[in-house]
Amino acid sequence: MQLKVVFDSNIYVAAALRPGQYADRWLDIAILPNSGMQLFTSPDIIYEVQSKLVDRFGFKEDEVRQFISRIKISAIIVKPTVHINAVPNDKDDNAILECAVEAQVQLIVTADHDLLQLNPYEGIGITHPKELKNIFAIDFKKNIKH
Repeated sequence: MQLKVVFDSNIYVAAALRPGQYADRWLDIAILPNSGMQLFTSPDIIYEVQSKLVDRFGFKEDEVRQFISRIKISAIIVKPTVHINAVPNDKDDNAILECAVEAQVQLIVTADHDLLQLNPYEGIGITHPKELKNIFAIDFKKNIKH
């Protein structure tokens, strides 16, 4: 059985900024059929990742396009029909929750303090990425090929 997971945009941004490090490796692992993880995302999450990479970190459009295509290969894209306002004044955090509820995931992975404080949210666990190694029995060196 696979655990259904949503990565916050900050996980994707960390993966783009630090190739080969943990967030990047988890993105690679998500695509493996034996990973035990089924990753979900939404158009709002993808848009936030694109915006941050270009506006805040100065990525070129072709670099962003290539990275976003990697996300689309690793994750199932859902279009949330629910609107959540659990984190006032932060539509990006609410978009993570909306995706998670729509996809009926069991886990949100984030480094965002506001989201971590909601753990659990409507039965969905919320954890920091450093905890993934305690959830998934994955040997990074055996499963990752760069």
